[in-house]
Amino acid sequence: MKNIPHQFVQLDKFYRALVTVKELIEEEVPLRDENLGERLLVNQVIFPRTQGQSIEDYLIEQSANTPSNRSYYTAARETRRFLQLLGLLTVAADKSAYLSPTAIRLLSTNDEALRLPLWRNAILQMGIEGADGEISYPYPILLSLVRDNPGIETRKLMLALDAENNSVEEYQRILDLSNEEFNNILQVLNLTEHTAKNAVKILPSLAEQLGDIERRGNNSFPIGQLIVTEDEISTEIPQGSTNQDGIPYSQYRLVTAETIAIDPIFNTISSVTIDLTQSILIRQQRLSHHQEIVRQLGLFCEERAFELYEGKFDCLSTMEETALVFEIKTILNSMSDQEKQTIKGIGQLKYYKFSIVSSQMEYEDIKEFLVYSQKPQLSLIEFCTAENIKVVWLEEGIFKIYDSFSNADIDFEPLDFV
Repeated sequence: MKNIPHQFVQLDKFYRALVTVKELIEEEVPLRDENLGERLLVNQVIFPRTQGQSIEDYLIEQSANTPSNRSYYTAARETRRFLQLLGLLTVAADKSAYLSPTAIRLLSTNDEALRLPLWRNAILQMGIEGADGEISYPYPILLSLVRDNPGIETRKLMLALDAENNSVEEYQRILDLSNEEFNNILQVLNLTEHTAKNAVKILPSLAEQLGDIERRGNNSFPIGQLIVTEDEISTEIPQGSTNQDGIPYSQYRLVTAETIAIDPIFNTISSVTIDLTQSILIRQQRLSHHQEIVRQLGLFCEERAFELYEGKFDCLSTMEETALVFEIKTILNSMSDQEKQTIKGIGQLKYYKFSIVSSQMEYEDIKEFLVYSQKPQLSLIEFCTAENIKVVWLEEGIFKIYDSFSNADIDFEPLDFV
């Protein structure tokens, strides 16, 4: 079972700990246990164990213990390690340190709500190395467990820390275990109850604070999970879910050209034992390109007096009784990549058209558009056309569309489909 420091679990405390670290760095004070621990006490991030005890008396009392048994030393070590795991802090051997760009952004953001996406991205990309050297990313595993098993006992979410890696096979092992009785899980993993309690202290609490799960009694339920892929961002909300007031969540929302497709916030990428840096960079680049196209398309339609929605679909433009549903795909020059993106896009369009635009929003006149970052292969255009899906792409900043009647590429005009 892997371990995450759990000295405290409140995001507000981690923020104040980050402020404390910044103070020490600016004062050129090394982040040794004694320095960081004492400053955490002064800044009231941690407190003496005896209520009402002064810091001075507490430090005198602690000096009688060996350094390894001084509780404020332990708090400093665990705080420092957690901030390092999040990629917010880099510490040298002499305990000199510097903050990452994400940490600086966190510290420059006064609004707690605006800090949540920064915390979420850092926690999503938190990699934990096991004894065998394999890296796992436990937070996405935890969210998947809650999504695939709504109402899971919160204590079973410790399984997110048992995964050796984030492979499909390893997740299936974890998911299967989650369906066992808790005591059986302890036996299979050879865990004590104490270890199990420690393993579940921090991640579920962070997930609840981030608004990714809801805990009811001893069970956890998904609220709305941020899904990031190579070409899209969506907030997945389970079918039939309601908020705490019992009101069903909507799978679409009214937006404007300025509020559609807000850029994601990326955490600093650092190398791990298996270096995924380049693949993560490519994924981020495609995602940013995808969001830019959505914004351009939203503005393009809004200028023509369409109302805009986003949801599971990338963009929906409506005018009177007509709805134009768009799915945007960034593509490479390779045929295999274009095929994969096209097949995925068509499936999404068909499903969103039926399940949301028709069934929930009750539109009958619905047009489907697959929008590419560049002109795709002709065979894919023909395939989409046969499925009654219009193909649009960006060419030097202009949206183009394939006219099946003239077999020519012409400027795209959404008003032509109303």
